[in-house]
Amino acid sequence: MPLYDIEYVTPLTLEQQEQPAIAFTDEHSQRFNTPRFFINVRYTDVSNQVVFRGGPGSNRTKEVYLDHCKQIVTHWERIIGCEDEEGLRTVWVMGALTTALEAGIGRPKTGEENQWIGDNMQNIQALAAAGDEDFVELLHELEEKKQGAI
Repeated sequence: MPLYDIEYVTPLTLEQQEQPAIAFTDEHSQRFNTPRFFINVRYTDVSNQVVFRGGPGSNRTKEVYLDHCKQIVTHWERIIGCEDEEGLRTVWVMGALTTALEAGIGRPKTGEENQWIGDNMQNIQALAAAGDEDFVELLHELEEKKQGAI
């Protein structure tokens, strides 16, 4: 079932959430001939959410991801604990992102990040110059990598 997971930082009324949900559902249903009942739209206010971003990915095997999940659990148990409710029960790695559009730029497929950066450098630099903190951070990271700092 398709899930449109909308994260937002500006306050939205129920009507402001409902109207895009209807539009997204209509668009998906018409484009992919999917019953509207199958389509889900979820809104999450992330204005106070803390998110730590990782680095680029690549095409990886199931075994690599399974080992990665085990390591995530190990880190959790070391930092948080594993007694009773402290334990981390489930780790999901969801790599089936069909596509995404962020700041007007289509997101890269897993393993194609470097090509994407090259293809979109002008847009990335323009967004950073306009003060978009995400793209300022991206340029900073790319510069650090170029200098061998990370």
